Formats: sequence, structure tokens, C-alpha cells
Amino acid sequence: MSSDTLKSHCLDVSVIQRISGDQKMFDCFLKMRFTLLGILPTLLGILILHQAKSQSPKFTQSSWNLLPNVVVVNVDGSLVQHPLTCLGSFNREEEGWRRDNDWVWRRDGEEDEEILWMMGGEEKKKGNSFLVNLEERTGGGIFTCHSLDRTLLKNTTVLVKHLDEQKRILEGSTRTGYMKCSTWNYQGEFHCSWKFTTERVGTIMSVRVARGLSDAENISCSVDASGQQWTCSSSSGQSDIMCSVNSSGLGLSCVDRQYCPYAEETDRITLTIYMRTNYLLEEYSQRFYLSEIVKPEKVSIKKVNSSTIEWSYPVSWNRPISYFPLSFQVKEIKGRERKNGCTCDSPCTKVHTTESRLWSVKAKVVVCVRSQDALCDSPWSDWTEYRHNNKGNKRRRNRSRSLCLNTRSLPY
Repeated sequence: MSSDTLKSHCLDVSVIQRISGDQKMFDCFLKMRFTLLGILPTLLGILILHQAKSQSPKFTQSSWNLLPNVVVVNVDGSLVQHPLTCLGSFNREEEGWRRDNDWVWRRDGEEDEEILWMMGGEEKKKGNSFLVNLEERTGGGIFTCHSLDRTLLKNTTVLVKHLDEQKRILEGSTRTGYMKCSTWNYQGEFHCSWKFTTERVGTIMSVRVARGLSDAENISCSVDASGQQWTCSSSSGQSDIMCSVNSSGLGLSCVDRQYCPYAEETDRITLTIYMRTNYLLEEYSQRFYLSEIVKPEKVSIKKVNSSTIEWSYPVSWNRPISYFPLSFQVKEIKGRERKNGCTCDSPCTKVHTTESRLWSVKAKVVVCVRSQDALCDSPWSDWTEYRHNNKGNKRRRNRSRSLCLNTRSLPY
């Protein structure tokens, strides 16, 4: 073999070896890449956990007492800790706090204090102070502190209130509202109702109600022994409203004990309820004049004669009617649409507005009447239905004709 041939042969072998080596390195790189991708989520989780554990305590800055021994903590989605103390007050400037592996914050030396914290019958920690971990809408509960012989010293219910506008207990929206309030008249009474979402059922924890924004901020509310009747009075004495929760839990009835039906309403009523489900608390508010929510009861209709009907003011409506006038809407439903009664909204059915309470009718017609406060753009009452036909009159006419014929046939 010549020297040139030998060199060429050696070169070919070297190239093959280099290519083979590169392929092995490429395969090794792919394996490493897939391995890294597989463990990346775990590495990220460890990193996040390490950062969370290394954070300094983030004490809540926004909390308030809803009721005695009931604390509400406002949260924004981030992890916060709310301090509780068994005896005395909490000093947030105190040093020596640390977080153990169980994510419970502890202070140096507090293990020697003869106080035991428990939640749901489970022992949590020793010491006079306890920091509750709260995040999103979770973390609330009933926390109790005891002496070492398990004698109860104090109990505190911690509720979580999220700062966003998204509600989860009552049906509705910020646009349509969550409560529907109405009144039948101008006597100072009103009623508000609501519906629970399919996922949750709530319980009213507190009610605050006042007339006027200034009084709404300076009111004192108390509840009776049943926990269902609330009385709120302002320091100025201008607002005094009592509300009772319905037995169904789906509404409340209130009365403004300072209200005068003959005086102009200068301030709106502000009603706020605090609804709880588990340890989540949500706040719902409604503002209104009584003149904005007044909805008269249904009118009553009676027959005057064969071609005229008359309706009267609801019994619950204020008197004199000259000072509290009503407007009326009337619609007549004929033909096949009569079977649907007042629920019929056919475009062919004309609605008439009138101040009169007399109406001329024809046979085989359904008359529907409803009323509204003539001086305010408030809701209309529900329709009152009257079905008019002259079958009785026809029978009387037939009977008279029959008597007439029989009379003529009698012999003299």
C-alpha cells in the first residue's frame, strides 16, 4: 500500500470515529435535556418553598372586630399572618419570631409560657401569642387558648374577607345588585331579599343600617338574644332602624322608626349585611330612598254593571289618596291570548295609562290593571286579572224570553 493510500485510509477512519463520537455526545445531550425538563417543576417548587420559608413575617395590616370575639382579616390573595394573643396585647415590633418546619410562627422563649393554643380540638402551639396563616379565602377558624390543665381562657373566631369584588355567596352582580328591596307604602317599613348561589349557603353575621352617609359611619348596632333582630341608632339621633332576619334566612324586614310619610326624604337608607359561609365573610350593601323602591300591592277589581268595572286603591296604601295618588295601567286581552291571562305581552295588546278607576268592558275579554306611585318613577305593582263575560246576562235574557213565551201561551 502506497503512502498516499495509507494516509487516505487513516483519514477515513479518523472521520468515522469523529462522527461516531459526535453522535454519542448528541445522544447524551438529548438525554440530559429531557432529564432537566422532567425535574424542572420539582426544582421550581423547592425554590418557591425555600423563598416562602425564608420570608420575614408579613403581619396583616387590615383587620377589625365584627362582633365580640369575632375578628375579620382583609386579604388580597398573598400569604399574611394575623396575630392573636391569649392574655394582653400583641406587640408586632417584638423580635425573635421564627417559622418552624410546620409553617407556624414562633417566638423565642414562648414555649416556656403555660398557655396552650388549640384549633378544632387539635393542639397547635404553646405561648401567649399565635399567628394565623391566611391566604386567598382560606385559613380562618375558631382558635382557643387554654391553661395547661385545658381550662378555656379565650376563644376567637377568625373570618377571611377578600378585597376583590367577586362574590361567591349571593347571586347577582355589581351591575344588577345582590339584594332586592321593596316596600308596599310610605309607612317606613321595607323588605329586602336575596338568593344563595348553588355552591354555598350563607348565614347573616351582622346587619348595619342607617339613613344618611354621615350617620352610616357613626351608628351603634345591637342584636337581641336570638341573633336575628338588629337595632341600629346614630349618635345624632336622626336614624333609628330595626331589622329582623326572616326565618328562611333569605331576607329581612326593617322599619325606620324616625320616618315621616309627609316629609321629603333628604337622605337615602344605607343597608349593609355581612354574610358568612364557613370562615369566608362577604359584605353586601344597598342604598335607596323609600320612594325609589315603593311598589303598591295589587288593586282589587269589582263589577259595577254589565259593561263597567271599577278598581280600588290597595288597603295597605297610604291615605289620603289625594296626597298619595296612584296612576294605573290597563290592558285588555282578547281572543286566544286570553288563556295566558295577564302574562300575555303580545305586541297587539295595547296598554293604557289612566288616573280614573272606572273602565268600560265588552264580553269575553280579560282586563289587567296595575298601579304605580303617580309622583315617582318607582316599580309598578303586579297585575290584577279580571275575566269579563256576559254568560250570566245571556242566561237571564233567555230565561226572560222563555217566561214571556210561556205567558203568551197561557189561556185567558
